[in-house]
Amino acid sequence: MNPGSPEEEVIRQAGEELNSGNIVALPTDTIYGLCASALDKEAVEKLYETKGREDEKGAPVLIGCRSQLKGLAVDISPQAFSLMDSIWPSGLTLVLPATPDLSPLLTEGGASVAVRMPAQALCRILAMRVGPFVATSANVSGELPLHNAQAISSRFQNKVGLVLDGGTTENTRPSTVVDARGNKPIILREGVVDFDSVARAWDNIREPAP
Repeated sequence: MNPGSPEEEVIRQAGEELNSGNIVALPTDTIYGLCASALDKEAVEKLYETKGREDEKGAPVLIGCRSQLKGLAVDISPQAFSLMDSIWPSGLTLVLPATPDLSPLLTEGGASVAVRMPAQALCRILAMRVGPFVATSANVSGELPLHNAQAISSRFQNKVGLVLDGGTTENTRPSTVVDARGNKPIILREGVVDFDSVARAWDNIREPAP
């Protein structure tokens, strides 16, 4: 399948798996990810068990539109909205204050949640269809990320409900992660979006879109 122009049947199958609480492996706009519905606490637990991820380490959530932030984050600053207006959709992950009812596995104890609106059509359309979903790198914690569907199927076998084959990922750099909760942006990981762009957009405050 083509991640930039996914067929309706691909979106339908992936949506059914996520809505059923299963894990889906798919190519994101950075690397392949293991995905689960962000609002399904049992699915998030299954994802962490499959990946062997530490409970205290949060995982990023992908959204399809700004309105989906309402179920994920609160008290978003005008500066953070400015970053969204200027840079999203892209490989920029923002750390925001989390809503109290999210799985604690996503919020690192309840304080924050990492959110991104991807540029790639597959992930954005899927999130629009099924709601926000967790997407963490397709590997067992401590191992290198896997870059094609065949390697993922072999490594995880029946632990993943569906693997979408989008070819080998060419962009191996992860998203840039920025803590947008304070008075200035703090870069937590350098990735596909350069921090100079973040710094310039931070002070370009506009009224948030409805």
